[in-house]
Amino acid sequence: MIIKVCGMADNENFEGLQEIGLIDWVGMIFYPPSRRYVPGFGHAPETYQKWSLPKVGVFVNASCDTIQSTVKAYGLGKVQLHGDELPQQLEEIKRQLDVELIKVFRIGADWSWKALEPYLPHVDYFLFDTDGPTFGGTGHRFNWELLKQNPFNKPFLLSGGIGIEQVDEILEFYQSLPAMEGIDINSRFEVRPGLKDLKLITEFTRQLRNRAMKIKK
Repeated sequence: MIIKVCGMADNENFEGLQEIGLIDWVGMIFYPPSRRYVPGFGHAPETYQKWSLPKVGVFVNASCDTIQSTVKAYGLGKVQLHGDELPQQLEEIKRQLDVELIKVFRIGADWSWKALEPYLPHVDYFLFDTDGPTFGGTGHRFNWELLKQNPFNKPFLLSGGIGIEQVDEILEFYQSLPAMEGIDINSRFEVRPGLKDLKLITEFTRQLRNRAMKIKK
């Protein structure tokens, strides 16, 4: 199971996260209105190039040039698009950059799985989050039962208000949905925006890893 910790910005906090040894990817947010906007923390891009875990850059309606320059400056290996990006924009990014692409879809009451179809040829993963009035995570979960209606086999990550008390539910969906590759956690594991609670992440990931290893996919 892929475990992605998003909203990372502090170097010392990252080093502690890395020592846990149970995390696969770290997410870095490059959306200026976000309280976790990486350049807003005042560290030089070279600081983040030293981070050894795979880095996912999170963008919202950014130009291909902006994404390209940020990928190079921060040493990103994956790009997560959280806005209204069109399929042709993903095609352009994929053509210009040697990165994996993650496209976020925010699921609300009027959700239709048909929205995914035009993006299938251009993405490596989908990420399903909770719909809200603004871009970015809400800290709340959507109706996970809708995932059982997903007609596509494209790998996806689950996000949206995930907390430590949901280990059982996560494992149930991970076992029953072949396309589910992992989870994305953020706000419910924070001391403050951009600074993660390492003890809480350790407890959560150990529970999840120990039990997920017994699941045959």
